[in-house]
Amino acid sequence: MKYKEYLTDHGLSVGFGTAFLLLLLGFGEMTGVPAYFLVTVGVGLIFLGAFVHFREYGRKKEFYHQIKEKMKDLDKAYLIPEVVKEPEFLEGRLVYQAMKEMEQSMAEQIAGYEKNWNEYKDYIELWVHEIKLPIATGKLLVENNRQFYDGSMEEELDKIDAYAEQALFFARSSCVEKDYVLKKISLRKITAEVLKKNRKVLLKKKICVQCHDLEEEVYSDSKWMAFILQQILSNSVKYIGEGEKILEWYARKEKEQVKLYLKDTGIGIPARDLPRVWEKGFTGENGRTEKKSTGIGLYLCRKLCEKMGHRIEIVSAPGKGSVVIIRFPVGSMTEEVISGKSYKNERKV
Repeated sequence: MKYKEYLTDHGLSVGFGTAFLLLLLGFGEMTGVPAYFLVTVGVGLIFLGAFVHFREYGRKKEFYHQIKEKMKDLDKAYLIPEVVKEPEFLEGRLVYQAMKEMEQSMAEQIAGYEKNWNEYKDYIELWVHEIKLPIATGKLLVENNRQFYDGSMEEELDKIDAYAEQALFFARSSCVEKDYVLKKISLRKITAEVLKKNRKVLLKKKICVQCHDLEEEVYSDSKWMAFILQQILSNSVKYIGEGEKILEWYARKEKEQVKLYLKDTGIGIPARDLPRVWEKGFTGENGRTEKKSTGIGLYLCRKLCEKMGHRIEIVSAPGKGSVVIIRFPVGSMTEEVISGKSYKNERKV
């Protein structure tokens, strides 16, 4: 708070005080009061008024400046009363009490939202685990009765299973930090597991898979990384297009990072859609054409990568396929991620 602003706000009080002092001095002169006495009283009143004026200004300036500075450092602005000292002047105490009540009200609302969300998340997790039993039973029936069912039945069951898994990971994504453990994993092992799980659809689509240079080990959570790779693989298969069908997965080690490249010869992504492919619910031109996209898969990939300290980006062009690049920090950057320090995702796409 600047003094000019304070003076403008209290201009009426200062004006009345000045007018009162002039009237008092004028009245004293008219009644024959000695000049030295009037000067003494006038100077005394001026100093007293200035002392009160600047004292009030100092207290208010300190309080409001403290609020302004603390607000810059707080992620949750409603917690400002916890880091600001209650002032001594009346207006400040009223403001402080109002902020305390707002803080309490906000905390109660947040607690209510968290309770509702946790109940919803628990229900989704329970539902997903329950739905997996009939899905597994259906797959077993298909496996034991091949003469009655063709491969399409099993493929549809796999789709249901994948969507149920996606729902589970979406429900958990808001609190992923409570559900993952960063440890050293083999890129060759994790990619092999995902490809093996999808071997039937890859064979059916006649897609050639080329994996090489995957000897690197990185710090990640195997469960979450398998889900991310599954989402990217599903997109590659979904939009593989006609002609030569190739998936190429490989890694490159660079300074303080390992890059995992997930390349396909699909139909590609239009340039205008590239900046938005990570948005929740965005399907783009390809999704609207194929009518198979939910716009959730890549959104979850970006969100989970950011939570685990990885970076993810995509390079693509129509008719030239796509390359998804996942960057894993190594060396000193690994220590920062494991210790919980920020590792910002540079959105270059």
